[in-house]
Amino acid sequence: MDIFGKNIRISAILIISVILVIILIVLIIVFWQLEDCNGKLSGFMASLTAGLLIAIIQLGIAWYDYIKNSELRKLELKEILYDRDERNKYEAFIKSSKRQIDVMGVTANRFFSHFADLDVNASAGAKTLIYALEHGVTVRILLPLDKYLPTEEKKNAAKIVSEKYRELHNRYKGIEIRYFDHSPAHSIFRVDDTCIVGPVFPKVESKYTPALYLLNSSPMAVKYISYFDSEWEDATPA
Repeated sequence: MDIFGKNIRISAILIISVILVIILIVLIIVFWQLEDCNGKLSGFMASLTAGLLIAIIQLGIAWYDYIKNSELRKLELKEILYDRDERNKYEAFIKSSKRQIDVMGVTANRFFSHFADLDVNASAGAKTLIYALEHGVTVRILLPLDKYLPTEEKKNAAKIVSEKYRELHNRYKGIEIRYFDHSPAHSIFRVDDTCIVGPVFPKVESKYTPALYLLNSSPMAVKYISYFDSEWEDATPA
């Protein structure tokens, strides 16, 4: 239905463009014939012709913008994130989850420290992931094997995550970590029908890298989700 509507809009723009061009040609011919006639009428025709020419140019620009925006709409892009350092945004995503959360990254240290604090005195926000697990949400986390972590700091963060995971997994069976056998290249954060995807830069913290917030039905998101599922099947359980 959307494609049908798009075709109607494009056809309408084409028809209007053709009509305006025809009118412009007629006016130019008339103006040429009136060149030696009444000065006021000739001036009026000149102004009308110039105005019509401007209208055609503006229509062409609008048409170009519409085509480009249509390409963007196909991506089903909800937002461009210039960094991933918005804890409140991710907390809201996790709170909204009803079925599934998928995470692919480097260590997932921030994910656990921000949202999976088992301390009884921790704030509600710091227990967001725990609440999701209590409500039956499935959580899958994909991380690289320790040998692919570039620094001791990252290796230590991975050990902390492993310990937190074992404690969580003992209480909630809906969470699982698996390890892939290559360097991390992509960051994926999927919650139900939406996802945030982006690159992993070896010497840049993930919170400072850009990402795209997409609907899962987006052609780009489909490829990322398929990639995650494929990696998950090949990965080693913790």
